[in-house]
Amino acid sequence: MRDYEELIEIWVRDFRDTLSEYAVGCGDGDTPSGVKIIFDGFGDLDDDEGYIECGDEDMESFAIFVHENSLTQDFPEHTFTPFGLVHRPREEVCIYAWYDRTLDEVTVIPFEDGSTELDHDFIKQLIHDIGVRDGYTEIDS
Repeated sequence: MRDYEELIEIWVRDFRDTLSEYAVGCGDGDTPSGVKIIFDGFGDLDDDEGYIECGDEDMESFAIFVHENSLTQDFPEHTFTPFGLVHRPREEVCIYAWYDRTLDEVTVIPFEDGSTELDHDFIKQLIHDIGVRDGYTEIDS
């Protein structure tokens, strides 16, 4: 089976190429059916005194949500609070990725270290199946 990170990279590239604005929480770029991606902000910069400030626009962060039913259903909307959306670890996985504009590279943060209660093999197979559904025929079975 093709590594899930390769598909996440394709999804992030397609999403950012069609994103209307770089505003935290913006999710209007192209995504596979049943998957949600949002822009999560720019990277942080250390100043001369060791303080961290936002603003490294060469580093873009994205949150990729895959729901347990993403293969066959539309992505169910999240509940929002004043602090952001409410993640559902029993039903979905959130995978983070960074895009480096300078190097034109996507780095996918392994979800295995994150907060999901879904079986990891199930998630990998689900991402693979979404890729096959969407026509990535070069994906190994």
